[in-house]
Amino acid sequence: MDNAATFYLAGHETTANALSWTLFLLSEQQALQDAMAAEARAALSVGADDPDLPERLPRLKAVLDESLRLYPPAPRFDRQAVAADRLGGQDILPGDIVSVWPWLLHRHKALWDDPDVFDPERFLDGGRPRHRFQYLPFGGGPRVCVGARFATAEALTILAHWLAAWRFAPVRGREVRVHGLVTLRPAGGLPLVLSPRAA
Repeated sequence: MDNAATFYLAGHETTANALSWTLFLLSEQQALQDAMAAEARAALSVGADDPDLPERLPRLKAVLDESLRLYPPAPRFDRQAVAADRLGGQDILPGDIVSVWPWLLHRHKALWDDPDVFDPERFLDGGRPRHRFQYLPFGGGPRVCVGARFATAEALTILAHWLAAWRFAPVRGREVRVHGLVTLRPAGGLPLVLSPRAA
């Protein structure tokens, strides 16, 4: 029941936040956004309702992955220790809550080259190998997000349709700030200027 609730309810807000941050990042780099729009149009021309659409968007997937690295929708998640352990010189007792912070891991200088730079290339083929717990936008281990694959396919499908039809630009003078309690969202929303792309 908990997994079903997470899949159907919690997944909507996190996916919406991931879309917001991805469009924000693309709005700041128009040439990259144009390239993603071209990839989206080519993929959609094969079939807009094709369930294999996300597989035809490798560069957009790298953009989404990099957006999830910089702005993970779940910036922190907690786990309860079931047994005594030791972590970084600290004793962990049964029942202790251990917080894992993707927000920090994803920006750690020991784990990433230029960690604060938006660089989707790091997720394309030939990128630097990563430890399996270095990149955790959907958690990790046996309790990884049950909706991870669905959320990724959903986000890529939405992005493809939107980028094919619209150009996104920043609102000049609008400060974009991060706000995070349970999920990481833009404080006060994230308005962007939309204009239709030429057919």
